[in-house]
Amino acid sequence: MTRTFCAGDIPADEYERRAKLRSFRNAASAMIARTPSDTARYLAWEVVEWATPNLYAPAPLEWLDELNTLSRRLLRTAMQAEQMHAMLQEAARDD
Repeated sequence: MTRTFCAGDIPADEYERRAKLRSFRNAASAMIARTPSDTARYLAWEVVEWATPNLYAPAPLEWLDELNTLSRRLLRTAMQAEQMHAMLQEAARDD
């Protein structure tokens, strides 16, 4: 079975990988817009910078898998940075 992605038919396994990459890119974009943490914002921008040009470009499935792994790790790290930022903000308010 093929799926349409960017006006082209691609196999279902490739579609799944590209859809996941698009989700990571969209989550990173949302984080950029809302996080007060400069570090989290920077890491989220890295996800966007990696994912966007590769989202519709020809690539082997292994590349898409690696890119999804990188995006997931960067987003998790960004979320941790955001939590650490909140901890510092809370500690500063307590002083």
